Amino acid sequence: MEKLAQIHDREIKFEVYDTSKNWIAEFPTENWCLIIIAEEENKNYFDEIIRKAIDRNVGYIFSVGKQHDLIHDMADEELVFRDVDIEDHYLPKHMIMTAGVENFEDGIWQGIYITHQYETEIDQVIILDVTKKAFEKTADLVRQFESGYVPE
Repeated sequence: MEKLAQIHDREIKFEVYDTSKNWIAEFPTENWCLIIIAEEENKNYFDEIIRKAIDRNVGYIFSVGKQHDLIHDMADEELVFRDVDIEDHYLPKHMIMTAGVENFEDGIWQGIYITHQYETEIDQVIILDVTKKAFEKTADLVRQFESGYVPE
């Protein structure tokens, strides 16, 4: 995982989703937000990401790209399932917020700046790139945010 910046007391990190490695190994276990970048539909990947993030006490799941609605819906469905399931699937004590937008710049900005969770403070933002091609674009954009840039 690569650290990109520290913005408003939030550490911003980047990871590429890769099924050939333990991509979640360095993810936090409290006080964090997950930003998922996804353009192509892959429900199996999204399901794994959402389940593992919930298991690690994520506070906010924010999705960016063409699949933002699908990811948002899948995350909400998993949360409802865990809430009503009688088989004791893990669900953190705090409420997990979910949201997303399609526009890349707006989505990364919102994921960093407006993801607030009243029940648990967010002090780390992990950007997970399912597209496997957004590192440079994301790193450049985060540097611009550090300099005060705000998307229109």
